[in-house]
Amino acid sequence: MVRKVDENKIKKIVDALKKHPRGTYVSQISRETKLAKTTVSYLLNTKLKDEIEEIVAGQGGLFKIVKLKN
Repeated sequence: MVRKVDENKIKKIVDALKKHPRGTYVSQISRETKLAKTTVSYLLNTKLKDEIEEIVAGQGGLFKIVKLKN
């Protein structure tokens, strides 16, 4: 089954990322956009993958922070 891309969801995610120029967590984006974390992760990893930068932080890479590329 192929998911239909909702451009409104992508816009919400991009707007949330713009509020956090130094980066933020997927869970924070989820809270701000009122979208499921799985939806946010899916769209970040597929439709927005060329527009974002991932930063792995913490001991053993426990945290993944995402931000828009400059």
